[in-house]
Amino acid sequence: MKRVSKGRLICVLVSATLAACESAAPASVDKVGGRGEPVVLRLGNVNSGPQYVPAIEQFAKRVQNVSAGSLQVEISYSVGDYAPDAETQLLRAVANGSWDLGFVGTSLLDTLEVSTFAGLTAPMLIDSYALEEAVIKSDIPAQMLGGLDPLGVTGLAVLGDGLRRPIGIDKPIVTPADWRGIGFGTYPSVNQSATIRALGATPGPGFAAAREQAIEAGTIQGYEFHLSAYHNNLAEKTAPYISANVILWPRTLVLFVNPDRFGRLTAEQRGWLEQVAADTAASSAGLVADETNVVRDICLTGGRFAEASESDLAALRNALAPVYTALERNAATKTFIERILELKGATAAAPGLVVPPDCTGVAPGQPGEAGGSAPKSLNGIYRWTLTGEDVLASTTEDKSAGHLATFPWIFTMTLQDGTWGLTHTEAGQPLTDAAGDMFAVAGDRISFVWPEGGGAGYTITFTFSVDDQGGLHLRPVEPMNPGEVFVWTTHPWTKID
Repeated sequence: MKRVSKGRLICVLVSATLAACESAAPASVDKVGGRGEPVVLRLGNVNSGPQYVPAIEQFAKRVQNVSAGSLQVEISYSVGDYAPDAETQLLRAVANGSWDLGFVGTSLLDTLEVSTFAGLTAPMLIDSYALEEAVIKSDIPAQMLGGLDPLGVTGLAVLGDGLRRPIGIDKPIVTPADWRGIGFGTYPSVNQSATIRALGATPGPGFAAAREQAIEAGTIQGYEFHLSAYHNNLAEKTAPYISANVILWPRTLVLFVNPDRFGRLTAEQRGWLEQVAADTAASSAGLVADETNVVRDICLTGGRFAEASESDLAALRNALAPVYTALERNAATKTFIERILELKGATAAAPGLVVPPDCTGVAPGQPGEAGGSAPKSLNGIYRWTLTGEDVLASTTEDKSAGHLATFPWIFTMTLQDGTWGLTHTEAGQPLTDAAGDMFAVAGDRISFVWPEGGGAGYTITFTFSVDDQGGLHLRPVEPMNPGEVFVWTTHPWTKID
């Protein structure tokens, strides 16, 4: 259980998927055996955990369900080790067969001379989850997927994900004047960088460690993010200001497969994969559309919302005219933008975010400070024990004799003023899991983050209650790796000091 990196910890905890974690870029493996063994497809994910892209988790579960377990998708996280070009690395790795499946943001593809998907992230065009869903369910994505062929991968579906808003580090970014002269982080994209420049800002890094380093260096004053990922990263502590009604674009994703691996599947297996991809796409925007709870949690952990006026919104759109002129030089992109505008006219206007009245204005102190989001009543040392019997009773853990021989596992957690440290013993051998990392509390939710590696932090969140003796009872906020559910929630944490 000793934690070397975020990706490695996930692999250690999720014993059912250890094989997928033995190397950072595994060769494609056809696990078809003569004893009814399932076909296992290995999917690379540049994110650090399942909570960041729920549609991908749903896709994997649906494949297993529809095939009655005969076709499975194993997800490995942190592919690319949070490098600025991690998505490009993953796409190329699927093309060369190192991974069977993968996904990237559609905005990336214009950096690889694929313009087909540009209309999906044209600035301030798709500005509601209802419109995003309408576009994903239309025939537009199917017409775009062929653009992947020159990259050596086969497109399966375009998936909807979170709407991206401007996030401000020192102040809200809502008016044209707020944009002028600042550095602004965004994911790699020709068109998105052009948008940032048209608004008067300088594009900077917007992903993981590079973004956090730019914040620390003061080279960016804002970046684009969607609310659930923002809160999963506990970004309120470094960038507390969110523009509630400025929607830059959605984070749309394209799911793809290695064509040779796809061709080695049976016709039935290919049909399952295609149908599940289509079904997942149809429901993908709905998985992230309800932002009520995340707005509440952001408010409790120090985030603050601001709104642009109608005149500010109009001025921002006017500034984007050169971006649209460039986009519409491509006839196909122009047609897709026109189609999306037609859908926009036919889609009912979505209500804005419901922001509590005390969640505007100047952001409060940082989490962990007095009056912040780590109550001193939780300070203390906690302990719990996992046994071989717990493993046998679980539905997810490795029940091999070798694994069982490492038990009992005795965990000791120290919570102190917003930081946590975890150690444990396996069969009497002491190990250190993490030390000096941050946690925050929002209502009945507690989130733990590991900040190293990707910079932005890998976060897991639980609802919790405190018993009469001060012990903690945790319940997972899904999606979460089953190994983490097993370790953190099987038993209450007894307060020992």
